[in-house]
Amino acid sequence: MEWLALSLMAAGYEARAHIVWDNPEASESLDALPKGSLRRHEPVFPYRCGDRPMPSPIGYYWRLMTEYPTLRVYQLELQND
Repeated sequence: MEWLALSLMAAGYEARAHIVWDNPEASESLDALPKGSLRRHEPVFPYRCGDRPMPSPIGYYWRLMTEYPTLRVYQLELQND
């Protein structure tokens, strides 16, 4: 995750960011997190531990971050329909 922190700092981002460890056995919901975090422009990233990332909250989607070699880091983004 060091590359992610360094990327945020290189982009001049110094506020709060959220990294979620996606555990397939857990039944945690992310519905409350994006409502406040994305409104405050705080990025949300999950690290996928299973076959696919956890379902995104309604109105959002997970964008794969191709900068990470194992292709398991995603960023939560607002869906523009």
